Amino acid sequence: MERVEVAVIGAGPAGLAAGRELLDAGVEHVVLERDRVGQTWRDRWDEFRLVTPTGATQLPGRPYDGPDPDGFMPRDEAVEYLEHCAADLGAAVREGVEVGSLAARTGGGLTLRTSTGDMRADAVVVATGSYRRPHRPSAAAALPSGLLQLDVADYRNEGELPPGAVLVVGSGQSGCQLAEELHDAGREIVLA
Repeated sequence: MERVEVAVIGAGPAGLAAGRELLDAGVEHVVLERDRVGQTWRDRWDEFRLVTPTGATQLPGRPYDGPDPDGFMPRDEAVEYLEHCAADLGAAVREGVEVGSLAARTGGGLTLRTSTGDMRADAVVVATGSYRRPHRPSAAAALPSGLLQLDVADYRNEGELPPGAVLVVGSGQSGCQLAEELHDAGREIVLA
């Protein structure tokens, strides 16, 4: 069974930042990602942008060096940035490795059951986030069956929607950004 000091689960911003800090501290580690680096951002809609200024969007060891520090990083640029952060960590980042469970070991440490075999770690950092789990209010089940309902993960762009007004439920980053995009495209929008 492979053994590492620290296993980091998730290769998004938090997991990559943890990996960089561990690397800089000389701690043996791996960063395990069930999909590809930055998969959550890859899955966002076409016009997705981060809501923090680009110049403030930086992980340890990789400052932003692009042309627009006062702008807002678009999806593809954010993914590219995360790929560069992962490349800085080298072989420590493993894509396509899903962690199914963790179990405490007698005498300390944890066993990770992964899609590529069991691994033992002295410590584990869970950096999976919650951006991949859409929330649909229970009241949505009572809406007419012919009414198109999309979770943010299923939305790509305004042109894929049927004509008419759009109700956006949720005023977080994604909801507000979608409402603005749809408004700019000439749609009647209700943001709830």
